[in-house]
Amino acid sequence: TVKSSTEADLNPVSYLAQVENAGRQRAAFVNVSDTLLDHDWLQQMFEQSGVDRIMDGLLEIEGEEIRWTIRFHEKDREEPVSVREEAFAKGKLFDKLYEAISDLATQAGVTLPERLSRENFDYGTESADSFLKFLEGYDALSYIQQSNGAVVEEFSPEPAMEALLESCRLDPEFLGPYETLVQLCRACGHFQIGTFAVIEGTLQKLHEMAPDDFRATFAMGELYQFANDVGKAAELYEKAISIDPNEASLYTRLGMMQLAQGMPVNAERNFRKAVEMEGDDKPSMDYLAAVLQQTNREHEVPALWKGLLDQNASRPQIHAKYAIALYQAGREQDGLDAFENALTSLESDEDKAVIKRYFAPILAQRGDLDRAMDFYEDCIDYTPNDVPLLLEYAQTLQQADRSFEIPQVLRNVLGSNPDPNTRAQTMAWLIELEQPKRTDVVETAREKMENGDFEAAIRDLKPLRNWLADYWKMWALLSSAHNRLGQSEEAEDAAKRLLEIFPGCEPAYGELVTALNSQGKDEEAYHTMRIAAMSMPQSFGVHVNLALAAKRAGHDDEARMLAKQLREAVGPNEELEPIFAEIER
Repeated sequence: TVKSSTEADLNPVSYLAQVENAGRQRAAFVNVSDTLLDHDWLQQMFEQSGVDRIMDGLLEIEGEEIRWTIRFHEKDREEPVSVREEAFAKGKLFDKLYEAISDLATQAGVTLPERLSRENFDYGTESADSFLKFLEGYDALSYIQQSNGAVVEEFSPEPAMEALLESCRLDPEFLGPYETLVQLCRACGHFQIGTFAVIEGTLQKLHEMAPDDFRATFAMGELYQFANDVGKAAELYEKAISIDPNEASLYTRLGMMQLAQGMPVNAERNFRKAVEMEGDDKPSMDYLAAVLQQTNREHEVPALWKGLLDQNASRPQIHAKYAIALYQAGREQDGLDAFENALTSLESDEDKAVIKRYFAPILAQRGDLDRAMDFYEDCIDYTPNDVPLLLEYAQTLQQADRSFEIPQVLRNVLGSNPDPNTRAQTMAWLIELEQPKRTDVVETAREKMENGDFEAAIRDLKPLRNWLADYWKMWALLSSAHNRLGQSEEAEDAAKRLLEIFPGCEPAYGELVTALNSQGKDEEAYHTMRIAAMSMPQSFGVHVNLALAAKRAGHDDEARMLAKQLREAVGPNEELEPIFAEIER
């Protein structure tokens, strides 16, 4: 789609498919074909995308030779409008790439600007081997990002990491592989893909290649932060600061770790340092305000925001945070007046919508529901897919006895692609509003379980499995009831269905592990708790159960390590001592 003489919309296509893998919904890359696409595939793409032209191709590398075919297609034409088919030496890669880019511009009907002339075009490297290794590694990062971490179980990022390391070795001046590998390691740490040792070892090698760049050390600190080793994370963030003392975000991360270690004075000092170095946005100011609140110094917070407001009165977020700080410091009327002043002084409706977004929940809390709902509706006009905003609005409608309006808001939430846990809770609320008779049966079953009548509860719940297939509360009761009666296979099935719907439901992991252990599936129970620990890294109960599952599956060293970390976190605790003794036995 041509937009101007030098600009066009180009849409790359990746083929991902949802698959059931290891009991979870995951995304897998689909190799459409190891040959060129046929006309039917291309026609489907034209129909689904609405584009004017499609470029596809096939590339093969054998030794020092590259062979490729590049084609351009128009809708309703079986034959390509253009075909480039050639074989060439690797040394000619960049020349051939530029020819392909020029073909793409021609087919898109645009003229490449002077900055993108062959003489000015910069690939970041002159090494074809380094560039090809970079592309190989970049694919893995793209896959993780597009699947949001839901990669298939057999996927290993290690080959991509090795490819990117090799790309760095082949051309140490090429920034692409370094930056991509840092992001790949961060993504793997965040989603717990691959092993801790491989990620850490890769980052260590990367640091050794570029010791003056702080980013590999920062990523190592983040890796330990994901593993809840805040002491080691703080140590690495300090090391990153020694490499680059002018990076504000490093002081923020260090402050966060110090706060988690119970060192608020050190944290405050680093947050203040970050704020001094930051631009107008001052993202670390929220952390500094939190430290002051935690140390019973709420009265100091308004002055922080007032100082920023005096410097930049045109930013609505600063107005709003100043007003909230006043309100939370016990100066409620001053806070309300600050909100009203912002609504008066700011000129654009969009800026006023920011103020209304912060003001609305306070108005709802004070019982001014009509005005709160008006404000929420104004905000929704600007951000109709803001999930927290929509849910707050729905809760205010409920508070105002306007429940008949809630289902449409909840459907809007579900249509805004919320995270799975929010989706589960939203769907449950919607089902309770639209199918009250069926959810009343679930409530009755819960009461029967409280009275110990698990068989009667199961009789009530079983007929609802199709009608309330997306109602997590029904599956939670069903898995629990089956476990109480020793019906482990049925409990396993119900718990797995529950976790498909609501992956953040902590009790569901307990029910699933109980069912698996009862069937002798100790290794599967262990992997289940590893998934739970990934989903809920801050949950003490999940990590206790992970340690128990590791012990029962024969992973004694890991179980003892987890028990040691848990002891350090909780301190002396007579209640937990028998559990720790079992883990360490």
